Amino acid sequence: MPPKNGGESSVRQVFITVSPKLCSAIKDHICRLKRFGTSDVSDQPSILHMHDIMDDLEEFTEIPDSFCDLPHGHYPLTITYHKFLMMLDGTCQTSFFDAFYGEMKSSFERGHSRSRAVQTFIELKEVTYEKFVTFYWPRFNADLTKKFAASTVFTEIISHIKGAYQASRPYTGKLGRQGYVMLADKRFSSLNNEKRDIIYDIFLEYESMKCTAREFDLSDFVNSLHSSLVSEGYNGDMVDFVYIDEVQDLTMTQIALIKYVCVNIKEGFLFAGDTAQTIARGIDFRFEDIRSLFYTAFLPETEASNEGLKHRKRVHLSDMFQLSQNFRTHSGILRMAQSIMSLLYFFFPSSVDKLNPETGLVHGEAPVLLESDNDENAIMTIFGESKSKHGNLHGFGAEQVILVRDDATKKQIIDIVGKQALVLTIVECKGLEFQDVLLYNFFGLSPLRNKWRVLYGYMEDKDIIAHSEEISHPGFDTSKHYLLCSELKQLYVAITRTRQRLWMCENTDDYCRPMFDYWKKLCLVEVRLLDSSLIQAMQTGSSSDDWRLRGIKLFNEGQFEMATMCFEKAGDAYREK
Repeated sequence: MPPKNGGESSVRQVFITVSPKLCSAIKDHICRLKRFGTSDVSDQPSILHMHDIMDDLEEFTEIPDSFCDLPHGHYPLTITYHKFLMMLDGTCQTSFFDAFYGEMKSSFERGHSRSRAVQTFIELKEVTYEKFVTFYWPRFNADLTKKFAASTVFTEIISHIKGAYQASRPYTGKLGRQGYVMLADKRFSSLNNEKRDIIYDIFLEYESMKCTAREFDLSDFVNSLHSSLVSEGYNGDMVDFVYIDEVQDLTMTQIALIKYVCVNIKEGFLFAGDTAQTIARGIDFRFEDIRSLFYTAFLPETEASNEGLKHRKRVHLSDMFQLSQNFRTHSGILRMAQSIMSLLYFFFPSSVDKLNPETGLVHGEAPVLLESDNDENAIMTIFGESKSKHGNLHGFGAEQVILVRDDATKKQIIDIVGKQALVLTIVECKGLEFQDVLLYNFFGLSPLRNKWRVLYGYMEDKDIIAHSEEISHPGFDTSKHYLLCSELKQLYVAITRTRQRLWMCENTDDYCRPMFDYWKKLCLVEVRLLDSSLIQAMQTGSSSDDWRLRGIKLFNEGQFEMATMCFEKAGDAYREK
């Protein structure tokens, strides 16, 4: 390693992740390792502290918004991807936000710092998926949008039209219509040429509306940085190693930005993630795409600067290293998760990376499909039973959760269970884990509806059911069943949140039957009648400390309503406020 900083030998390492909470935890862990390395065991920070609502902004204020002359004491640098973008922007001669100075002028006049003014502007003007669905989607031409889900169009815009890395120059930051439509031929796709043509029309309408509203999306910011760095060059400090965790939450153009700060092409990059958990809105990710990006974006850059010429014959991307040993959950849950991966490999082979099945160290209860002997809502049966027959029965504990599809269902369930149980959506629970999970009405509220019957075709193909059973089902059609991919990934995330017990209940069996039949044929599940004895067995108690700990975890994930309930159950009036 060459001497740096006036002869001091050092290594510049950067750890990047999307989640501020994961970033904070890693920073704390590194602090403890540093103290341990210097034999200082005093004042060890707790990795589980209350992460205040403003911490996402304040956490990194001591780190300049620039890579120019960054003091060595900041390394190893642990930052969010958002902070990484802000530092790159500060390194460029022209900031992306200069174009929006008029919108930020009032913040400056109120005496706010530039970083605070920019953060306020981002919160008001960035087009997230939620804003796209709420404010943009209803205003598009209905003749164009009627055949698509908003999530599909947003993903195509962010990950492909504006998120596919462009190696050619000049850097335009988006695919032209012809280039985007041709993706239907180049890549396994659920969208044919005609549908891509329509999506491109929606994209143009979106860009026009966004420009009129003086708003931007993350891809605009990222592509602006690429353009500036290509035209101006990178004038900040070079780092030796870059580590990115949860890489599945990033597009290819977002990942490609790291090539400007690190020229250690031989061994300077490490990417970690799980493509089966790509449920971030707007992201379509595979590790194979990083391999392609490496050869089209990273190697040519280093060769152009003569750095790669020395290694041209021997530089290559290392093989993927798979972490196949699961320490979180038991083999019963892992087998069910693998059954979902098998469906993804069969129907959407290009949407996930083919990996070996995970193995567990312990055995546990098989996942349970709950059946009721009456027409009553299962949630009402479980929690109504608690209130009516058992008086002060505690309901679910701090290590148990009800998972639902969306915010509307979450509100309905909270109205029923009150403070007897934690209720989260599948997106909200990503990154969390519980001892027990009750997954409610996943199939009943699925936009696929009876198209789940396409699974019977897979079962016939794999001889899971006999052809003589003659179960009617549609043939798989990528243009009709493209939502199946995201549905399977959401289901995968939901069931892998549990460490021990998993229960699944549906209001009706109209749409869940194909998947339930699949699991029954594979002997992966147990069917149980929802009676009083089972209800009692499902519910466990928790101590005040358990509730406080869960409350802190939920608070740190921004789930303030559920966190407040936890602190109330813990009797922690201070944190409850």
